[in-house]
Amino acid sequence: MARGSVHVPGILRWADAIRPYRRPCRRHGWHSPWHLLILLTLLLPLLLLGPAYAMERPAEGLIPVVHVLRADDAIYRLAAEGGYARVVQVFPWRDIEPTRGEWHWQQLDFAARAAEYYGLGLIVRLDHPPDWALRPAGDKGESPFDLDAYANFVATVARRYRGQVGAYIIWNEPNLGAEWAGQRPDPVAYTALLCWAYAALKAADPGATVVSAGLAPTNGGDAALDDRLFLRQMLEAGAGRCFDVLGAHAYSFGHPPDDPHGAHDGLNLARLLDLREIMKAHGEGGKPVWITEIGWTTDGAGAHAWQTVSPEQQAAYLMEAWRLIAEEWPWVQVLTIWNLSQGLPAGDEMAGYSLLAADGSPKPAYDAMRALLTAERGPGAADWIECLTKAWRRAQIAEIPILAADEIVHLGDNQ
Repeated sequence: MARGSVHVPGILRWADAIRPYRRPCRRHGWHSPWHLLILLTLLLPLLLLGPAYAMERPAEGLIPVVHVLRADDAIYRLAAEGGYARVVQVFPWRDIEPTRGEWHWQQLDFAARAAEYYGLGLIVRLDHPPDWALRPAGDKGESPFDLDAYANFVATVARRYRGQVGAYIIWNEPNLGAEWAGQRPDPVAYTALLCWAYAALKAADPGATVVSAGLAPTNGGDAALDDRLFLRQMLEAGAGRCFDVLGAHAYSFGHPPDDPHGAHDGLNLARLLDLREIMKAHGEGGKPVWITEIGWTTDGAGAHAWQTVSPEQQAAYLMEAWRLIAEEWPWVQVLTIWNLSQGLPAGDEMAGYSLLAADGSPKPAYDAMRALLTAERGPGAADWIECLTKAWRRAQIAEIPILAADEIVHLGDNQ
């Protein structure tokens, strides 16, 4: 037996819920459950605001996040040591439910435990559908995926990790055909998927934040739709009621962070200003933006070779981007660096963006961002709220997971 559950009342449920979060809270000097209960009393009004409170940037500034590729202990440790407050981790549907109703949780359970152990908030991306959930091409506005099955997947994950996962990103770059089952990108169909997922998530975990998919910055083509047009059509289809935060991929394609707005056909960091204006024009300007991917590659492959920067430029551009966004774009709440990984196959385009070399040694960008983040970031209200919100949401669950005999976990498995 590796996992079970027990019904516990009132204060016992609270004590069990708060236990996993004593480690991250201890980092800020409060380690006793009674300390945390006192602090909870002081912050309770903020906790009850839930996602609405999360829409404001914390007083201490931009939240540093890094995107990881595998649930690996060494990577999570490096994320914590690098000064990051949270990690983004993909939970691939095809690996979790390879056959309808057959669930595989080992790797995900490890990710949740590792995040707790290292005091990291966990943001989860839900995509990579299994073959059995694909549908034949239909009319415009119809999803190429089984929406009932996806909603069930989302709800099942959210119930299992309530209080451990703070936010969910619904899909990835749906404005690319490659991410939309090879079919023509369809903003109306993605809106339907987003709204089904939103309803399922909020029913399973009302305190979780729902983040729309980061869109690929592109001016369009045969298998892609301009991200600005895609967002506009999403909002016209009613997507605004189905996400708490706008997700964004803020790539600059080899250009420096201060490249002027509109330069290089708009393919630079300043393109994010266009998405902001579209949100405002559709009455959604009050919602924050989370940059769920940003980065520069030191090894652009094939057609992407022109985007290559030196390791020193990668470090300088990431630091410049952090400072520009922190100082000039207060509506951006989260900045997620893509990515923190090691040991990828030769020629994998993701490896060039990593903060680590293939052998796991830090690139200059890892060291530079660690120095910047550990110097700037100290314990603040956001740390306390995140720590205690997890325990508060966990305490609302009628069944509390408990651990029994050890379970074998294969670290670093491919997604």
